[in-house]
Amino acid sequence: MLTRLLPAPGTPRILMLATGVNTLGNGAYLTTSALFLTRVVGLSPAEVALGLSAAALAGVALTTPMGYLVDRLGPKRMQLGSLLVVAACFLGLTRIAGLWSFAVLASVIAVGDATVKASNGAMIASAVPPADRVRTRAFIRSTNNAGVALGTLAGGLPLLLDSRAGYLAVLLGNAATYLLAAGVVSRARATEPVARPPAGSRLAALADRPFLAFVLVDGTVAALFNELLSLALPLWLIRYTHAPVTLVTAALLINTIGCVTLQVRAARGTDTAVDAIPVARRGAFLVAASCLLLALTAHRPSWLVGTLVLAAATVHVLGELWLSSSTFAVIFDVAPDWAQGQYQAAYQTGRQVGNMIAPPVLTALVIGYGVPGWLGVAGLLAAAGLAYPYLIRAGLRRPRLVGTGAAAARVG
Repeated sequence: MLTRLLPAPGTPRILMLATGVNTLGNGAYLTTSALFLTRVVGLSPAEVALGLSAAALAGVALTTPMGYLVDRLGPKRMQLGSLLVVAACFLGLTRIAGLWSFAVLASVIAVGDATVKASNGAMIASAVPPADRVRTRAFIRSTNNAGVALGTLAGGLPLLLDSRAGYLAVLLGNAATYLLAAGVVSRARATEPVARPPAGSRLAALADRPFLAFVLVDGTVAALFNELLSLALPLWLIRYTHAPVTLVTAALLINTIGCVTLQVRAARGTDTAVDAIPVARRGAFLVAASCLLLALTAHRPSWLVGTLVLAAATVHVLGELWLSSSTFAVIFDVAPDWAQGQYQAAYQTGRQVGNMIAPPVLTALVIGYGVPGWLGVAGLLAAAGLAYPYLIRAGLRRPRLVGTGAAAARVG
């Protein structure tokens, strides 16, 4: 029974537990951070946005080089170091007095969190047989979503109190979860660094152009499906319908329950990059279909809007699950064993770029153009679905000058 509900014993279960602990604190912080920074620290919304932009740029610039260090120093060591550094940064947030101190700490947190995720993936690659890596990663993503959801609920109490003490308690609690996660990870089996072959590029992931094309497209798609329900939907409901905004909560609940309970099932049969080709295409088409359903809600009766939103949320989460599974398979499969850390980090960089692009694109299209805007977003996602087979096959056909050639050998 446990084999169905949990990943394999050892490192996979340790990483799953560490993720659950860590994301519990993250969820509470994300819920309260905006009010803490504006009401307690005294930053303006523009200063908060500027600090977060600086953090995003730091993540884009430094995450892949940190992935190189993951490979050279070992993923367990880098994950422990990153968890401890980020814990110190959250403690530092309790003392910030202005924009510059916030921007510096936010930048270190952004790079540190991305390094934790890259190290996590590299630890899975080193500890789990190739056939079980995607399934293990699916367990961890389910745990991540559950932890963030529970943390978000926990963050509701400080919001109600709306006091400096409450917000500082969240920061201290989040720092504690990083320390606890480090303690859990320390129990994992040591992962030795894999030597870089003489012919291997120091930053092989950045030299792998097909892979970079994949991560930029996939990172943007991931950012779009993450922001559809949390950003575009509430703005849309307010502007173009008379339905209650509480529909957003119902849609997000469907998404959370689906991601927590169905991610492992959705990952079945998606073990390699070749397996991922139809899965990625199908997932992108489904998320595009959810946009079409949302477009139909414009100026409709509230009961019909509610029905369409719930249907769109259901279709959306199925697409998201398949897209996530295909992403795991591609990254694990195309990365050479000695560069798993930097390939995982390069993907995190793609996600960071997507996170910078998606919000303005969604708001400009959906709020600026209404129904045609939803059709435009659906078109972008459908185009990505059509592009995925070419991007993935191009990566598999590329001579594995930096790897073993096993992945390329599977594509005729």
